[in-house]
Amino acid sequence: MILDKIIESTRARVAAAKEKKPPSQLLRELEKTELTKPRFKDGLVSLDDVSIIAEIKKASPSKGLIRPDFDHMQIAEEYSKCNIQAMSVLTEPEYFKGDIKFVSDIKKEFSVPILRKDFTVDEYQIYEAKLCGADAILLIMAALGDKEYKQFQKTAADLRLDVLVETHNAEEVKRAVEYGGIIGVNNRNLQTFEEDITTCERLLPLIPDGKVKVAESAVRTHADFEYLRGLHFDAALIGEAFMRERDIKKAVDNLRYGN
Repeated sequence: MILDKIIESTRARVAAAKEKKPPSQLLRELEKTELTKPRFKDGLVSLDDVSIIAEIKKASPSKGLIRPDFDHMQIAEEYSKCNIQAMSVLTEPEYFKGDIKFVSDIKKEFSVPILRKDFTVDEYQIYEAKLCGADAILLIMAALGDKEYKQFQKTAADLRLDVLVETHNAEEVKRAVEYGGIIGVNNRNLQTFEEDITTCERLLPLIPDGKVKVAESAVRTHADFEYLRGLHFDAALIGEAFMRERDIKKAVDNLRYGN
């Protein structure tokens, strides 16, 4: 299955990174880092509407190359003009053609809160996220046991990082809400990569009041966005609908307001 392959690849990548720069070195660097308050969660609830987490993504395992003329800084600049509430930056290199350097580059130039989007399987990646300037990390319940999930939540909180917890089914939502404050429902099945936008509606009743609710994937049209408005989701994470369009601002406006 695709998720299993990505997790295996990620573990190998983290192991290689540790060889190059041991965790002890990252921890020393973190001791010199100011642990400022994260802004990701606050950004998502700052709008009296469905907030947009706009994704910077070059490719995906199911669709291949999505944006041939990919330039992460140019895309970030376009997004910064679109009244978005956060950016999601893919850093997984093999399947999504991402790079953690994208986060640090964007952070230096733009003030929009940033989610480092990767397949977190090791605390090392959480250290990396803080050091590169991310405001939040992604934890995928399908990839984590309860012990790992609890520990990673604590590590992120200690480093003053927000956490978007991604779920795909009822069991994962029930596990996620115990510790998670921002609960994402991914309308894409990570084993088959098939999409069904009604997944978020089915799982929404399981997310308690007081949690920030995020719909992920399968949001491509104004009608899809209106559907999320009707469900009272706090935010939507949207990538491909913007990445395939030459005029990003027009794409964001069309999705939010209609043609």
